[in-house]
Amino acid sequence: MRCFVAVDIPEELKSRIKELQDQLSSCDVKLVEPKNLHFTMKFLGELEENAIKEVNQRLSEIASNLPSFSILLSSVGVFPSSSYIRVIWIGSKSQDFANLHKAVADALQDIGEPEKEAIPHLTIARVRSPRSKDIIANIIKRYETESFGSFNVDKIKLKKSTLTPRGPKYEDLEVFELK
Repeated sequence: MRCFVAVDIPEELKSRIKELQDQLSSCDVKLVEPKNLHFTMKFLGELEENAIKEVNQRLSEIASNLPSFSILLSSVGVFPSSSYIRVIWIGSKSQDFANLHKAVADALQDIGEPEKEAIPHLTIARVRSPRSKDIIANIIKRYETESFGSFNVDKIKLKKSTLTPRGPKYEDLEVFELK
């Protein structure tokens, strides 16, 4: 089963994020559907049932030791670089969020796929081709220091990802409430 660890975005912030996505809609990008917006904490890839049980145990331990906290969504960024944009994302400069991300990454370092990017990020679009490169760069520059609102991070989720021709479908396998 294809799995990842995530923090979901509350509905009330999705409209603000959609404003940025609307700016990108004329470019050659695939926008992430609002229902699929989340912060990826760790992509695990294909896991067997026994590995999922181990992940659940480790995430439960993390959640029971960390308090909930508030984060501000800000700073639009790109992967892998501004000269070759493949992914457009929104981040958070919260130290508490960075600590949660590190706790998840450390606890699951021996399970699943190795970490490619050590930045917790909310993917909003994937760039299909460089055709709109200049337009995308200008939009990102316009939004790079923009705030998209804040919310309380009070849970982490183990999610299942099913790839379909219409895009991925996500399902919560387990929810872990922070203390």
